Amino acid sequence: MQEFLRNRIELVKKLRESDLPVHYADLVLILCSVLCGCAARRWPGKENDRKRFIELLIGWSPERLKTSWISVPSLLNEGLITISQTPYDDFGNSCRIYCDDEIDLSFNEALDKYPMIPPKQLRQHSFAVIIYERLRCGYAHQYWHHNSITHVPASRRGACFSYLSRFSGNQIETRMISIHLEYLITFAEHHVSILSDNPAESPATWWIDE
Repeated sequence: MQEFLRNRIELVKKLRESDLPVHYADLVLILCSVLCGCAARRWPGKENDRKRFIELLIGWSPERLKTSWISVPSLLNEGLITISQTPYDDFGNSCRIYCDDEIDLSFNEALDKYPMIPPKQLRQHSFAVIIYERLRCGYAHQYWHHNSITHVPASRRGACFSYLSRFSGNQIETRMISIHLEYLITFAEHHVSILSDNPAESPATWWIDE
């Protein structure tokens, strides 16, 4: 299975460089399926697809992939915080394109900065959950992403997420999330490289349920 999944990642890379009319959706669907396969191999069964996908990204990814980080623009989009509690409030920054390392927070930093948001609710805006719910589910079930996701090319190489403003008239309607393709490829490559031959016991409490 490891070789099969590795070949799927190579397929994504070749499709991306080819002259075929390949869309971001096509590549993301393959990569998310690879990650689903890795999660199912570690915790087999037909249940807990969401929980094990998120658990895999949170518990078995290197820190540099920031899976438990919290998307501040996502909190803003949901009305859980105000613009005055974000870097957007600084003069001249309301329409700025941000990358994750300029605006997002680690889970513990977000707990400290936004104590009014319960931890369980805060987790819903982690990178891992956003990847599962807004990419994996969107493309797997409807072949379309969540309405806060954009396939606009990344603003900077090496970033995980970046954010662009979408307007309605003269007002900013939402902060669009661009999940970088290179970031997803790195995810898939890492988890295929550590693919487990033996099933693991399910955690007593899944991270998303804590």
